[in-house]
This record gives sequence, structure tokens and C-alpha cells, in this order.
Amino acid sequence: MASDEAYMSFLDKANETTSDSKNQQGSGTIKTETVHSSLSVPKPLKSVDTYYISDTDEPFEPVALKWDGAAKGAWPSAGQLSSLISPDTDLSQSISILSPDSFDPKNQYSAALDAVRAAAVEKDSGAEQSAVELKVYRVEQTSTKIEYWVLALHAPESRLVGLRAKAVES
Repeated sequence: MASDEAYMSFLDKANETTSDSKNQQGSGTIKTETVHSSLSVPKPLKSVDTYYISDTDEPFEPVALKWDGAAKGAWPSAGQLSSLISPDTDLSQSISILSPDSFDPKNQYSAALDAVRAAAVEKDSGAEQSAVELKVYRVEQTSTKIEYWVLALHAPESRLVGLRAKAVES
């Protein structure tokens, strides 16, 4: 069995930040914007009490972003989403799009997905919640820190609505 000093040396080394990861992370994870200042959070998103399960369990956070393409039924590209959530940092190379089924293969997050669908039809009496299309944008902050953006188009107010989940995947 190893001595206490050897074990502490091992832990110290494991927790060191290498120069490569300092360059990648800067002062840590890139801050992303979830709610534009001129928008309010749709009511169905305020009551979501679900956590995304990863190495750290994090709550889903409401998202309301101004997106003119929503009125035309157009989804943002990776570059466009990057400029919405992180105006000062280009994250487009680290964004991929998943289907809701690949994001939630075990149906663990149905309450969160349903809340996003409900938010997309809020104030649109003619819309059917079951017909709302969802997209999940996976934003890789670092090799282990990921954000999942579960989004829907809200055409009446030209915005994206949804939830963001932060994950640590080692």
C-alpha cells in the first residue's frame, strides 16, 4: 500500500491544470447566455424540476433567445447558435445536433422535453404540442464539459425556447 505522501502527490498531480488545458479552457468554461435581456422565460420552462444526470447532476435551465428565423421555421446553424449563446467566442466548431431520441434514449427526460414543447406553443392557440419539433444542440466546452440545448422554435415571438443542461462526461 502506498504512503500518505505518495497518495497526496498523486492527487496533486491529477488536479494540476496543464498548459494545454489552460489554453483550451481559459479561466474555465465559456459562459453562455440562456435568456436574452428583452425576453421573458415561458411559464412551462419555469417549473421544470429535472436534473441532467452525468458525472455531476445539474438542473435544466430555461432558455429564451431572440431568433428571427423562428418566424420562418428556420433552425439556427452551429455558427448562428454560437453567436446567440456566446457572442464573444466562436463555439461553432464544437456544436453538433442530436435528435431528441439520441439525447434521451431511456426516456429519462420526458418532462423536460414536454416542457419545451409546451413553451413552443404558449400564446399560440392554434398550435398542437405533439407536433412541435425539437432539436438538441450539443456544445462541447472542453473535452469533459458539455452543454445540451434542447430547443424548439416559437414562431409567434420569433425566438428559440427550451432548456440547457450542463454535463461533465469523463
